[in-house]
Amino acid sequence: MHSPVEINRRTALHGIMLLLGAVSAPGCAYLPGSSEKTALPALQRQLLDLVADVMIPQTDTAGALKSGTPQRLAAMYRDWASDETRDQLSGALDRLAKSALDSTKKTFAALSAAQRLAFLQGHDAAALKPVPRKPGAPEGSFFAPIPSVVDVGYHRLKQLILALHYTSEAALTSELVYDHVPGPWEPSIKVTPGMRPAASIGPF
Repeated sequence: MHSPVEINRRTALHGIMLLLGAVSAPGCAYLPGSSEKTALPALQRQLLDLVADVMIPQTDTAGALKSGTPQRLAAMYRDWASDETRDQLSGALDRLAKSALDSTKKTFAALSAAQRLAFLQGHDAAALKPVPRKPGAPEGSFFAPIPSVVDVGYHRLKQLILALHYTSEAALTSELVYDHVPGPWEPSIKVTPGMRPAASIGPF
């Protein structure tokens, strides 16, 4: 019998598979969205490391590099992602690289840590700016909704980085805490600086 943590983590991983464009067949696990293995290009793979490190840096808890998030995303890109998802992720990384070069006259890798953070904050705000949904545009599913933003590929890239990190052993054991439900009813809990966020899957 599986524990609630295992069941919730499995549900989250199903959502990650949906984000990658994988499909499920009756009686079996999620299947690759594409029959061809295609590796993330080397320069994009290096950029993925840097972007993930800025999004979730190493502090007193594990960062994205410590949790192996870029490696897992690159492996899923190669082995699981649909062709459409690969195009979206590669396109998002290409646009990010070009934007950094155009606005700073340097590659993202050549920027200092502070400059990378400042650039990515601006790029994030611009890429995730809501736009009207086009008639007939797909809305996705409950676990993998398709947002109506300027750069859908960047949204998917960020969503995958966050989902893969926070379902990793490193994040679940150092940054999040699991509270079993049902448990004792506490109508008011004092929030203290040392409290960690609760591990919760989905919008509930």
